[in-house]
Amino acid sequence: MIERVRGIVESVDESGLVLRTGDFCIRLMASRNLTARLVAGRTEDLPVQLVVQLEGNRLTPILIAFADDIERDVYEALVSVSGVGARGAVKALARPAGDIASAVVAGDERFLSTLPGIGKARARQIIAALQDKLSREYAAAPVREAPDGGAASEARIILSQIGIAPVEADSLISKATAALPAEPAPSAADIVREALRARSRR
Repeated sequence: MIERVRGIVESVDESGLVLRTGDFCIRLMASRNLTARLVAGRTEDLPVQLVVQLEGNRLTPILIAFADDIERDVYEALVSVSGVGARGAVKALARPAGDIASAVVAGDERFLSTLPGIGKARARQIIAALQDKLSREYAAAPVREAPDGGAASEARIILSQIGIAPVEADSLISKATAALPAEPAPSAADIVREALRARSRR
């Protein structure tokens, strides 16, 4: 399995890039979020995923490059939704993956419906399919890493995992804890959900 590809960017267009690695030039499909920051001649080290799609009557291998591991995780979540294929998922990744994950967890249909190829009906479908899944994944993984074991500390780590800067995360957590009832004490997942709701309302 190919996990990452390192090389020099030869060219960039709306659908992806050509990367020179050794004696080979590799065509990679990529999101608009990634291609917007790429510069020809610069060395890049990119997470990738190889998929095989049926096009016409033949199987076509496609190598997809991602801006970071979070974007790859969000891509994998999107393609797990019925009716969302590899090309559609990549097309939808026109905004930072952390923002997309935040919108799903917060149930922000309006934000999701602005993504290319994602209308209101598809946005509702994505939220229904992924909201609980992403909430559980982001809430479960970092618990053992929290320095003080507190729910707010765990929430800060979760927010950082989906690409939210520490200063913004602290502000969101303060707003979330103020909005949530003190008893019973809110869990990290409760704080994250409320923080992302607050973020989506801005």
